[in-house]
Amino acid sequence: MHVRILMTAAVLAFAPTAAMAQVSYNAAPSAGWQFGSGNDYSPANSAVLVASDDELYLRWHVTYDHAPVSSGDTYQFTSDQFDLAANRSLSFDWGFTSATPLANIGMTLTVADLGAHTSVSYNGFDPLGFGNNSFNDNYTSNGSVQNSARLTFPFVLGSAFDPNADDTYKVELIVTGLDDGPQSLTTYAQVGAGVSAVPEPASWAMLVGGFGLIGAATRRRRATRYA
Repeated sequence: MHVRILMTAAVLAFAPTAAMAQVSYNAAPSAGWQFGSGNDYSPANSAVLVASDDELYLRWHVTYDHAPVSSGDTYQFTSDQFDLAANRSLSFDWGFTSATPLANIGMTLTVADLGAHTSVSYNGFDPLGFGNNSFNDNYTSNGSVQNSARLTFPFVLGSAFDPNADDTYKVELIVTGLDDGPQSLTTYAQVGAGVSAVPEPASWAMLVGGFGLIGAATRRRRATRYA
């Protein structure tokens, strides 16, 4: 019984802390994509997280092209789809919809190159560090905030993006200050054969710690049985 409880606790340690969130893939945000020319294409083919009245959404695509159908949280690309000289890079679109006043909301985007084991995080409201929100001009009356970024942007990966390399890229959108607490949504872009994701050090620590607790409980149970 003790072992079962500890195993359950170890599994729950990996569970997201966000409240009652449901994620759908190849879906469309309820607000639609409110981008300017070149970004409002359909179908949406987005990952959409819904938690009460709040929504987060993410998708990957080649710049100027529509988003392909994903396999779960992963979008597949080939190197011959890119042409950096023509600004055809790997892009991601993000957005959220909430009735919470924007003044109460925090937003962070983290982009990781899993092959290079590097990542960068930036404030989605102020990625250029200007101290204002001039970068985001895609607001709607229904509380939607949306934008996009190319991996070749200086505040993302810049020249480190190699379209000819088999690699996997990860983008995570975290929005705080929502009525149901912080929410996060993650999607991946696989180029060519991609690379395998390596667990973060914190995840390894929790995993090893969980196995350690299970091992200790097992030894204690055996000692009690044969005492």
